[in-house]
Amino acid sequence: MPSSELRASAAGLRRLESGRVRCVFTTRALGDMRCARQRREALAQAGAPEPDARLLRQVHGKGLVVLQGAQTDNASPDVGLGGVHPRADGWLTDRPGAAVGVVVADCLPVWVWERSGRAAGVFHAGWRGLEAGILGRAVEEFARSFGIRPGDLEASVGPHAGACCYRVGPEVAQRFRRDSLRLSGGETFLDLGAEARAQLAAAGLGSVAVSPDCTICGAGRYFSWRREGGRGPLCGQMLACLWLEA
Repeated sequence: MPSSELRASAAGLRRLESGRVRCVFTTRALGDMRCARQRREALAQAGAPEPDARLLRQVHGKGLVVLQGAQTDNASPDVGLGGVHPRADGWLTDRPGAAVGVVVADCLPVWVWERSGRAAGVFHAGWRGLEAGILGRAVEEFARSFGIRPGDLEASVGPHAGACCYRVGPEVAQRFRRDSLRLSGGETFLDLGAEARAQLAAAGLGSVAVSPDCTICGAGRYFSWRREGGRGPLCGQMLACLWLEA
């Protein structure tokens, strides 16, 4: 198993540790991560340094928030906590002890980090985010904010809507490279993981692990917006978060 792939930990948790970087992904066993109580319980189980994760108002774009070690005009110590959530779809941070996260339910959870643990980021990317170029922009932001070269970054893509189930129409398919599409029974399926890997490789990353798990057909383990129609008691979201150890 690649060192940058999530591994099963306690019930309901997937974890990845690399140097100072701690990455966590919740499954449906821990409940809907839009619920603050369940989110706090999951983070306590994961040993997070903060009681709750800093979240975003996700908009399926390429906006990013940079949370730096020292307070700046653009990032107060409490940004993303409580009810104040910036409109964006990803975090980058070099601040030890700050738990930053995104929520997903078919879209890609993507973690990117510098090998020695100087900085890391977590991102939400559906087809709109991939088309907008959020992953390439994230790699550029590592260089701009922290002076980190793409070749010093690694990445991991968590469970997401797989090419086995993620059927798309021609209006979506035409936006992506042929290698990221699968044809079956006269229909087109988008391989989000393959597209993410290709975009990260094009940005200069040499190590990218992609989970084979599909959230749509993995009903016993994962929430899925598409499978559950985006509504009802069975429709929830999962948390992808990370923090840097001191």
